Amino acid sequence: MTKFVGEMKIASVIFIITGVIAVGTGGCGALGRNFDEIPSEVSETEASGADESQVQEEEEEKETVGTQEAAVREIPEIYYGYHVLGEEEQTLYLEILDALMAMSGEVSVSTLDSALLDKIFECVLNDHPELFYVEGFRYTEHFLGDALTGITFEGTYSMTREEAVLTLEEIENRLLECMGEVPLNEDEYSTVKFLYDYLIDNTEYDTDADDNQNICSVFLGGRSVCQGYAKAMQYMLQEVGIQTLLVTGYTGTERHAWNLVRVNGQYYYLDPTWGDASYSYSGGDGLDGTAFCPPVNYDYFLVTTSEISKTHSFEDTVVLPLCDSTQDNYYVREGLYFEGFDRQQLEAVFDSEDVKRADYVTLKCADAQVYHEMLSEIIEDRQIFTIVKSGEGTISYASNEELGTISFWNIF
Repeated sequence: MTKFVGEMKIASVIFIITGVIAVGTGGCGALGRNFDEIPSEVSETEASGADESQVQEEEEEKETVGTQEAAVREIPEIYYGYHVLGEEEQTLYLEILDALMAMSGEVSVSTLDSALLDKIFECVLNDHPELFYVEGFRYTEHFLGDALTGITFEGTYSMTREEAVLTLEEIENRLLECMGEVPLNEDEYSTVKFLYDYLIDNTEYDTDADDNQNICSVFLGGRSVCQGYAKAMQYMLQEVGIQTLLVTGYTGTERHAWNLVRVNGQYYYLDPTWGDASYSYSGGDGLDGTAFCPPVNYDYFLVTTSEISKTHSFEDTVVLPLCDSTQDNYYVREGLYFEGFDRQQLEAVFDSEDVKRADYVTLKCADAQVYHEMLSEIIEDRQIFTIVKSGEGTISYASNEELGTISFWNIF
């Protein structure tokens, strides 16, 4: 939680308004990465004490220029939040982004609505995981008599500009090997899965981790919480040109963060924290504790709005799309999705080299009827022992009716 301060300037009298803004989500509950692209200083027009008509003209001119600038600048599609805002909001977004990238002092903004600052500031942070050094912001309201004539904005930071540049360089160096191995092809599914697996393999869930609300905890410390996981996932996806957004909300009563991702032209939700077994073992809310938990869980890998809404509730920051495609869901793509009991499909699954190598597999059922049919045929009728040619007398399994999954291990 970071304090921001708003100032109201009337002649020589200054009234201070205090409030609180949350940059992170708690324990779990840029137009590029180059600082040199943004000047180190951003000019500001001081409204206080100026002639009223002159101030009005300057504000109108600034608004016109800002709108034209937003129209001219080509903002990459990887920044979902920016592209769903209205024109005036986009102008403010760019003003705030430029100020945060430059780590400048007070800058004039094009809005007179201080509440809008909160929304757009959050939109900028939810689009830009590379702003890891931003803690919050302050604003000053400028009055001429009783008339509000302008607002100036100033970010607050956890490090100096020089420290931020060096930290970003260190993060990029740490990711060189990973990014060099990313499968880049027309099928974005394989790219997203590679980065998802990499993140989980190289991160442990730890509520005591330093900088756990930003990417530093993941890439430099290897330990984080939900917001660190989600921002790190977003950072890597944006590096390879895939559109993604940090989404915040709740799982039960706990604050949580995850991702919206566009894959092969369709939108999905992805929760890398719930994909990590270390989260389940830590007692994190949401995953069903069982005797066995695979190192990487795919129950929340590229899922629909309907699926993730069973356990996640959303905060209303920007308009989110309805995610209703299942074409790149993990279980569908890997042949583990069942629309009915299919013995031939089951035999192919258990005969695959991937399942034999891992010695575990999770099957996903299309609905409750299929789930109960699969349990009846595989477990109650004990067909598993004729489907799997393991030669052993026992096979371990667990089922989750809410998710419609059945998992097997100690198979071979």
